[in-house]
Amino acid sequence: MKQEDYDILILKEMESFMTVLDTSIPYEKVLMVMARKTIRKEIELNPKFHYVEFDESLKEAWCKLQTQVCLFENIDEARKKWDSMLTRDKDFFSKHFLFVVNENNELVGSAGLWFGNDFEESRLRVHYVAVSLSAQHKKIAQAMLTKLCMMYDMIPSKYPLYLATQSQSYGAIKLYSRLGFTPYLGAYKGCTEQKSKNAWQNVTEILRCKA
Repeated sequence: MKQEDYDILILKEMESFMTVLDTSIPYEKVLMVMARKTIRKEIELNPKFHYVEFDESLKEAWCKLQTQVCLFENIDEARKKWDSMLTRDKDFFSKHFLFVVNENNELVGSAGLWFGNDFEESRLRVHYVAVSLSAQHKKIAQAMLTKLCMMYDMIPSKYPLYLATQSQSYGAIKLYSRLGFTPYLGAYKGCTEQKSKNAWQNVTEILRCKA
């Protein structure tokens, strides 16, 4: 797979992006990186939605949202993850996770920067990007991602910023690519360089079929 072939394939304009896992597709983990500062401006939320600050009362709504879009198999797993993140660093979590609500103050979107362990040293990554089924295709994910990238620029961190995704999230992969994330084809924990390249070759074929 050539990088230029991938770019031509998925960096075209898309009207909508599916953010629920397509479980009919075989699972393959892949990484994406933003090698340098790419986002220069934050996309504003649709006026029907707004951000709210972190509050522990958001726990159940966050867990239900994450489970709805299949990022966790069940709500108990989501609860355990929420608790573990707050136990590790509640202050960082509260400042680096976004929560979007609708006009009825219902949580419809969330995403954050969190510690990733895919490399030898811990690195910040974009994590747990979720938009409820009722609020998809309204550029909520794009808005959150650009806000997080601008937030990352304020942290004394070194590029690349990265994220982990999977073949079943091909709609999200299109969105990440549009924003400037590119396939990571190297080795990382639990994955050789060749395995990484093979996974991206398979994902590229899925994107070709689903385009």
